[in-house]
Amino acid sequence: MARRRITPAIVGLVLVAVLASGVARATSPGVAPEARLARSLVGEGAPGSLVVVRTPAGVRRAAAGLGRRQPPVAMRALDLFRVASITKTFVAAVVLQLVGEGRLSLGDPVEKWLPGLVPNGEKITVRELLSHTSGLYEYMDDSAFVKVAIAHPARRWSPRRLVAIAVSHRPLFPPGTGWSYANTNYVVLGLVIEAATGKPVAEELRDRIFRPLGLGETSFPAGTGIAGHYAHGYVGFATLPTIPAGTFVDASTAVSPSIAWAAGAIVSNADDVTKFYATLLGGGLLRPGLLMAMKTPVLRTNDGLGLFRVQTACGPAFGHDGISVGYRNVVYSRPDGSRVADVMVNIDSTYVAQKDVEKAAKAALCFG
Repeated sequence: MARRRITPAIVGLVLVAVLASGVARATSPGVAPEARLARSLVGEGAPGSLVVVRTPAGVRRAAAGLGRRQPPVAMRALDLFRVASITKTFVAAVVLQLVGEGRLSLGDPVEKWLPGLVPNGEKITVRELLSHTSGLYEYMDDSAFVKVAIAHPARRWSPRRLVAIAVSHRPLFPPGTGWSYANTNYVVLGLVIEAATGKPVAEELRDRIFRPLGLGETSFPAGTGIAGHYAHGYVGFATLPTIPAGTFVDASTAVSPSIAWAAGAIVSNADDVTKFYATLLGGGLLRPGLLMAMKTPVLRTNDGLGLFRVQTACGPAFGHDGISVGYRNVVYSRPDGSRVADVMVNIDSTYVAQKDVEKAAKAALCFG
């Protein structure tokens, strides 16, 4: 099944041979495999790329190309970026912590926590939201929403307004009978977190994950700005067909993160992302049964609860991808969190295909 990312329609806002040869040459003295992968993605046309691999022996980092094109600034492995849908794994972890504390149940209906918000809410469960089996429509596919978002990219959207847009459309299927990736599910989950705790989802993420894990570069911003040294994110002709080849538009701070909210608003860097996944998959955030539920695929898909399973040359892995305006990143972890790799390019699909970013992340996970 095709995976839907954070901005399938909104993106108008604003490496088999290559990797194989990179692996072969990566053993050359003085050239780390992470550096070879980062350079290969820049060689395909990305302004910049970074690769970070976390293992019990330490963290290996590499960056290539530019984190900013004008004036030119080199990409740094510790640069911040918008992680987009990788936010979903963070949010799923918070939901499952609340389940472990007895404050939520995976079988709770949406109606229990958000009365009247979602039609048929008494039939849609927390588990179905987490696994994209609720049948809720993807609000980012609403044509009127897309037009407004393109015309006013910095507009702040309330989560309830996003849900209202989604439920103005018929459900795709009865709850639990099908699978369709939708940001709507995680916007609703953000509201469930707030109803169950009485606190903003941003505070729950901070208090339960960011601070306890020492993720000092990770935030859930409300505004369009990015606080700190960040990689600028660019879009090219794949997003804006009217612009000439070789021309890029800096979209880093053009779009309000409220457009995705609990489905994709987190800003972080690869060090923090890999630390989070290492801790999560290593059993440091959830009870074993809840972590197993997170990793267990549903309805013959590869998707669990905020994680998906992939096969790599070194065995199965779990992770997520994130696609936002100007950024794409993929994180994969070994099942026990003992090795985690994160790869980011600061460009849309112009020149660099998503499959190549995924292949680079698989290769980074399996080196060494």
